[in-house]
Amino acid sequence: MSINSRNKGAAFERQIANALIKDLNLKNPVKRILEQTRTKELPDLMLGKWCIECKAYGAGAEPRPDWWEQVLASARQDNFRPALVYKFNNRPIKVRILAKSINNKISNNLVTVDLLWPDFIQIILELFQEDIELHEQNYQV
Repeated sequence: MSINSRNKGAAFERQIANALIKDLNLKNPVKRILEQTRTKELPDLMLGKWCIECKAYGAGAEPRPDWWEQVLASARQDNFRPALVYKFNNRPIKVRILAKSINNKISNNLVTVDLLWPDFIQIILELFQEDIELHEQNYQV
């Protein structure tokens, strides 16, 4: 990975962390998990039980399968929920989640849903207040 792509990735992680704070009206910051550069199976960001992996890429429209596998691996611990936030040049930010995250009647872990960023935020606000509360309670300075 080149320095420029590493910087682009870190900048996108910061952008998403700041967007979570703003869009979810969080009192506490969402911090990047810096150990993820040295330790496998750690997400870029955490929000309650959400493991969030962030990917910004130049050309394309669909996320690479290994990106999804990466976030699935980080979410396997303690039944966390995977979320892949991705963006390609000149395209909107999207989020891939398991369909069962929003409808527990769907048991197949292969079924995913790709959402626009505002839709993902609305789902968090309406269905996952406990994750917002967990984030706010667990934040330590």
